Amino acid sequence: SSQAQGGACRQLCWIHFTSPPFSRAMTLAGALPLLLALLAPTAPLAAARGTAAVLATGNPHEVARRLEAKSGGDDEACLPGAAASAAGGCSCPAQELELTSTNLVQRQRVQGDTFRRVEERRLAGLDLDIYHFQQPARLSHLELPFKLLLLRRVDLNDTHVMEVPARQALDSWFPGYAWSILICKRCGGRHLGWKFAPAAAGADLQAFYAMIVEAVDADEETPLAASAKLLASVRAVGQPLAALGLAASAIASMTSD
Repeated sequence: SSQAQGGACRQLCWIHFTSPPFSRAMTLAGALPLLLALLAPTAPLAAARGTAAVLATGNPHEVARRLEAKSGGDDEACLPGAAASAAGGCSCPAQELELTSTNLVQRQRVQGDTFRRVEERRLAGLDLDIYHFQQPARLSHLELPFKLLLLRRVDLNDTHVMEVPARQALDSWFPGYAWSILICKRCGGRHLGWKFAPAAAGADLQAFYAMIVEAVDADEETPLAASAKLLASVRAVGQPLAALGLAASAIASMTSD
C-alpha cells in the first residue's frame, strides 16, 4: 500500500542519513536495488484488461424484462449497435459512445457504502474506468448492481433527462453531484444511465453522464459475436427492474407540479 511504501521510504532515508557506517559504505548504485525492493508492491499490479468493445446496453435488469415480454408483443428492447440489429429492435443515439481521451471523465470521488470497485479496461489505446455500484437500500429495496462508464458528452437526441426530487438526487454515487435519469424516447422509456450535475451553484465541477455498459474481453470474441451473446445473457442478469416504469411515473408526477 502507499502507506507501507511511504513508511519503507522514510525508514530507508532515516537509516541512510543517521548511521555513518552505513552511509559511508552505501553508494547510490548500491542503494538503488534496496530502494526498489522496499518500494515494490507485495503483489503484482493487475494490468488493464484488453477490451474488444464497450457496449452501452442500458439497464440490464430492464432488458431482461423487455426481452421476455417481446414475444408477447410488448415494445422493443433498446440495444446498442449490432445487438439491436440482431434482435430486430431499436437503438438510441446516446448508446453510440464517443470514446475519446477528451470525452472520458477522470477518476471521481465515490459514495462509500454503494461503491464496489473500478474495473480497468483498455480499448484502442484508451484507458477506461468502469465503475461498479449497487443501489442503496434506502432508495431501492432491490439494491441492483450497475456498471457505469463516465463521459462528458452523449448524443441526447430522443433522450429525456428526467429530474428527481432533491432528497433522492443528492444521495449520489458521486458526492457533490446530483443525479437525474436518462431515458430513451424511442424505445418505450428505456433507461440508459444517469446525468450527474454539480449539486451546488457555482461549484468548480462539470456535469457528466454515467452510461450503463458491458465490456467484452479482447481475447474472447469479436464485438459482433459479443452483441449476439449479450441477447442470450441478459435474460439471466439480476432481478428484472419491473418497478422502474412505476417509479418513473410517480417521479414525473411529483416533478410536473
